[in-house]
This record gives sequence, structure tokens and C-alpha cells, in this order.
Amino acid sequence: QFLAVLPPAMQHWVRECEPETSCQAVALAEGFLEGQAEAEKRGLKPFYDQESLKMLKRKADNPLFGGFTKKKCNFKTEWLTKFSIETVMPHVSGRTNVQLKEIFEYREAEDVVVCKICLKAEVDGNWSTGKRWGEWKVDYLKRHVNHKCHLDAITELQNQNRGSLRNLVQKTPDDQKPRTECVTPDQSNLETQKPKTECVTQDRSNLEGVKILIDNVLLAIKLNISMLSVQEIHDHVAKYAKIPSTWRSKNYAFEFIDCINSVLKREIFDAIRESPFHTLIIDESANISVSKMLIIYIKFRRASEDNHKTVFAGIVKVAACNSVAIVDSIRKFYNENNLDMNRMVMFTSDGASVMLGKRNGVAAILRESVPHLLEQHCVVHREDLGIDDAWKTIPFIKEVETLIRTVYTLFSRSTIQETKLKEIASATDRDVVSFKPLNEVRWLSRHFAISVLVKNYDILVEYCREQVEEDNDPVHQYCLEKMTKPEYKVALFILCDVLGELAELCKVLQRSSLTTMEAFQFTKAKIRKIRSQYLGQKVHFSETVKELISSYDYMVNIDPILCFIRQTCDHMERRFPENELQDWCVFDKDCLSKPSNVDNFSFGDQELSRLAKCYCTLFQKDEQSYDRKLHDEYSDFKLIIAEKLKAGAMKTFQDILTFTRQQEQFGELSLLLDVCGTFQASSADCERSFSMMNTIKTKIRNRLDTDHLENLVRIKLLMSTGNTVNIDSVYSFWKKQKGRREKLKHCL
Repeated sequence: QFLAVLPPAMQHWVRECEPETSCQAVALAEGFLEGQAEAEKRGLKPFYDQESLKMLKRKADNPLFGGFTKKKCNFKTEWLTKFSIETVMPHVSGRTNVQLKEIFEYREAEDVVVCKICLKAEVDGNWSTGKRWGEWKVDYLKRHVNHKCHLDAITELQNQNRGSLRNLVQKTPDDQKPRTECVTPDQSNLETQKPKTECVTQDRSNLEGVKILIDNVLLAIKLNISMLSVQEIHDHVAKYAKIPSTWRSKNYAFEFIDCINSVLKREIFDAIRESPFHTLIIDESANISVSKMLIIYIKFRRASEDNHKTVFAGIVKVAACNSVAIVDSIRKFYNENNLDMNRMVMFTSDGASVMLGKRNGVAAILRESVPHLLEQHCVVHREDLGIDDAWKTIPFIKEVETLIRTVYTLFSRSTIQETKLKEIASATDRDVVSFKPLNEVRWLSRHFAISVLVKNYDILVEYCREQVEEDNDPVHQYCLEKMTKPEYKVALFILCDVLGELAELCKVLQRSSLTTMEAFQFTKAKIRKIRSQYLGQKVHFSETVKELISSYDYMVNIDPILCFIRQTCDHMERRFPENELQDWCVFDKDCLSKPSNVDNFSFGDQELSRLAKCYCTLFQKDEQSYDRKLHDEYSDFKLIIAEKLKAGAMKTFQDILTFTRQQEQFGELSLLLDVCGTFQASSADCERSFSMMNTIKTKIRNRLDTDHLENLVRIKLLMSTGNTVNIDSVYSFWKKQKGRREKLKHCL
């Protein structure tokens, strides 16, 4: 309406300035008239270019230019007594109608308005120190009453008014004692001591409040909550404990995560740098955003401990999935963390050619700069590949696989069919276990799928029979036809037992910090057990299988399943050859327990000489003298270890390693045993980290960068193992990083 009454030229000019309020439009119109008058005085034609328009618009917004500013509307004190509002007050339960003067106070000398409730609750903000506004309106006061910071201040005062019981619970015995040590007998210094006491109390409150904020961030990581929502946890905790409001934002949450990660990372890498040797375990995969990631684990022994441990080292983003790019990423990782690559004694990964290729693999390229480096193909992958090789060569097993996949598809895609199956089970007082898929990338998927099918076998047969009678469905008819054949039922029950044995071995091989020697021993023992049970002169089935076979009138053909067992053992033996340990067999407890080896004085001479030649540079020893010392120590070592193994005083390789390190007479041998103990058999830890990484970086949180993802994985892995984060160390690190200083002073 205002623009409509203006002359066309002025109206056009004001519109080009794009005023946002009527006051700005009036100021611009006045500026137009003044500029026109000034131009006429000089005898010039008024003309305004774009720069002039922008300048005048800035003047219209700037209160320093009196002729172009908006007219001020001063605060009216009668508003405080004239207007009322229905709100919540700290001293009254429920909502009540109060005048604005009970909430606000106008300080005329400073020309500011103060919220008395926010001031009393010590809420940070202009309403506590004094709010200024160029144009006051009553709505601004009413709007603040419903603002979150004001409501939080009311909640804080209500908690303080609930009595001293809550304060007594929160206070420690030291807090309840009167702080008389900061008050001197001299009454003249009383006024100077009081601010110190208040400063001490405030600093202690801030310290505990920051620790609560850090603990809230740890809780969010444990619950896998986005850091964007951690402020809600802070606000909820603030109802019951006083925490700083200035450090509750998401930016400080990210800052706390960086500090927690820095403390954990510093502790881990300091221990790795002090350790004499370590094994590098890596695996490459892609996350949900199809970014190429490299998970890195390191196995080492702390200088003050006897046991080796495997720890998460980091996540590295690789440019490409070739060996050169991966090696460059590894070297960059070692340089950034100040690690010595010459102390790397083994490289463990899966069997991908890019990792363990003989010529151009990552291990081969690393061996050019680290000559003593050994490579290790993950034993869990090898076991699974051995089973898979046998699984694919037996036609009968392929038919069994088709049956398992058909049953899973039948019930995974239809809740109606799953409900009908459960109704049949409940009618017969039996339980139904959910069917599992056959997944080629999961180590235990075969065992899980077949064991579930065996448990639901009788119920499934009844269900398929009912469906065939009702609808004559071809899928149910196929399942019924296969499952009613004795050969299939017996084969499934035998497979369940055999795969159960192999699943136990798989779980053992997935242990963290499992040495290659221990993995070799476990695998060979399991193969010997399966051969003696199923492939000997007499087959020893389980009681369940015996009862099942005896329930039929004729002899069930079990040759295909026995052929599968034989093929599995053969493939696993080829993947775990006898020369797996090579020269390290001199420390194998099975070799040391054989009398023929112990009585042979020259046993182990050649192996020790090769080991001395390989590691003399790493140990900084002369090859000939080191070789001679090894032979002298080993002649006593093998006899002592053999006697202890015979007496049962030692049972594992770790027992041999611990005993050797404690004996000064075996100082040179202990170095080789320490290297052997550093070897890592599997990369299962990397696989577990990938699973955890995918639970953190989901479709909703797909914008997490690599550094932040690494921080979350490291913290969550620590808490998942039952360990805790030292919040005091995190707080100290955070305080130093931000240049903060303790204001807490001790009075003498």
C-alpha cells in the first residue's frame, strides 16, 4: 500500500532496492528524495546505479545513519504490569497466570531487559546478562517465556527447590565438608578469599560437568546413535545434574570423540613402538558408500607383558584395489604413526591374489624392503575354501544344497507360510527355528542352514504334505519328495554332525592372537578325528544317526556323504601341508614330545641355522656367533621342554614361550620364540571390524568420513571387549588441546 502511493520513478527505485520491512521502504524513499534534492542543487540529473542502490540499502539497514535508520520503539515499563501470561514458574506446580514483572526486569541505566529466572538459574545468554533490542515488542517477551532455554532454567530451579535430599545424593563426602582451608583467620582478607572459594567451586563444577558430557558421548557411541542427536542426551541429563550448557552442541561432541580417540590411539601406538616385533593384518573391502577401505590390525607384545595381543590400528582409504596402491597406503600409515616397518615379521591377509600374489602381491612388494617378512594366508579362509572345494565336486551335495535353498526361499518370502508352519508346530507342542540362508561369504552359513533344517525336519514334512493335499503346489511337492527319501534325511543328519565339528574348528581359528603353530595343530587334530570317526574300518555315527538308520528296513546308501567327508579332509590337508611351519617346527610341542627327535642330538640344527641367517639382521647379531649360541641353548631347551610336556606342566605354545622368556639361559632362543608368538594365523579380526563398520555407517549415516568412522570403530571396539575409557585422561587431553588452564588454586 505504501509503494502504491509513491511516484512511479520513486516506486521503481525503491522496488529495485528490495526492502524487507516498511521501515526500510520509508528510509529508502527518504534517501531517494534527499539524493534528488542534492543532485538538483548541483545541477545534475539524478541517477542511481547498482552500487548506489546497494550503498543506500546498507545505510537504510545501518543504525549509525540517523536519516536512514528505522525509528526506535523504546521499551515501555508499563508493559511489565499491564500484561500477564500463563506459564510455569519454579515455585508453583503446574501452569499459572503471572504478570510480566515477576519474570522480567527493565534496567533503565543500561537500557536492557533481564529475565530474572534465567539469571537465577545461571543460564548463558543475553537474557541473563541483559537483552537489547532496537524495536521492542511485547511479543518478544512472551516468545522468550516459551523458549527452550527459559524452560530449562525453570526445570533447573525446580530441581533445586525439591529439597536437600537430591543434593545430598549427588555430593561426595568431600563436597559435604566445609571448605575452611581457603579461609584465613585474618578477617581483613575475608573479602579476597570469598571469590577464590567461588572460583574453586565453579571450576570443580565445570570439571565434573565436562566429564558427564564425555560420558554421554561414550553412551551415544555404545548405542550407535548419531552425534547429531547427542545433544538430546545432554539435555535429558541436565534435568538431574548441572552440566555446562555451552559445551552441549554437536560440535563439541565431535571434539570429545577426537580427544577420546587420540588418548586411545596414543596409548596403543606407544606400546607398538616399544614392542620389538609385530605382525600386520589387513583386509580390503568397500563400505555402504562404495568407498575402498583398508582395515589394519597389528599383533604385538607389550614390553612389560608375556602375552601377545591383536589391536585395531586404523582404517585407511585406498585410491585403487591394486597392490601398488595398497602398499603406498601401508607405507603412508607407518610414516604417519612413526612405526618401523623393519619390525614387521609377518603379513596376514585373505587369499586374494592382490594380497598374497607370488610376484606382484602386497606381501611380495613389502618383502623387497623387509627381507625377513613371512606371509600368512588366513586359516579360516583356507578351511572354508577346503569345504567349498569338496562341496562343489559331489553331485549329491549339490542336490542337497538346492533343497536347502528352496526351503529357505519358501518361508523367507511369505509370512503366511511361516505362520502356518508355526501353527502346526504349536499343535504338536514343538518349537520352530527360523530358517537360515546358505551364504557363500559366511564361514558358518552351511552349518547354520543344515542344523536348522534338521531341527524343523518332521514339522516341515507335515507342512509340505498338507500343502500338497490342499493346493498340489509344485514347490511343496518337490520338498516333500526329497525330504521323504531316506537318503536325503540320513545325509542331512550326518552333514549336520560333520559340519558341526568343522564349525567348532572355525570358531577356534577365529580367536584373536592365535599363532600359526597353534592353528596348524588344531586343524591337523580335527582332520585326524574326522578321518578316524567316518573313514576308518568302522564308521562311528552319533546316536541320533544310528537310530535313524536302524529305523529303515533296508540299508540306506551313505556312500555320497562319505565321499564328501573324504574329499573335505583331502582338500583341507592340501591347504594345510605338513611343511606349513617350515623351520619353526623346532618349537612345535608335537615335535618336541616325540622321543626320536629328543634323543637325536642333531635334531633342529639345520632349521636353527636357517632361522639365524634370516633374523640375524633384525636382531642385530653376527650370524655365525648367533648360530652357535642357538645350537648351544637348544640342546638343553628341547630336553627340558620334552620333560615338562611329558609331565603335563606345559600344554600350549604360550606355556613354552612364557617359560623360555623367564629363563636367562635361553636368552637367544627367546627372541625366536617371541617372533613365532607374534605370528597371527587369521584375519578374522578385520572381518569383525568390517561388520561393525557397516553397523555404524548405514544408509542413514552414509556421509561419515574415514577419520570419524575410524574414531567410532576404535572406541566401540574397546567398549565391546569390556574395557572402559579413562575419562580423566580424556578431560586432561581435551583441556590441553584447547589451551585451557586450570583455574583451581590450592590455598596454603
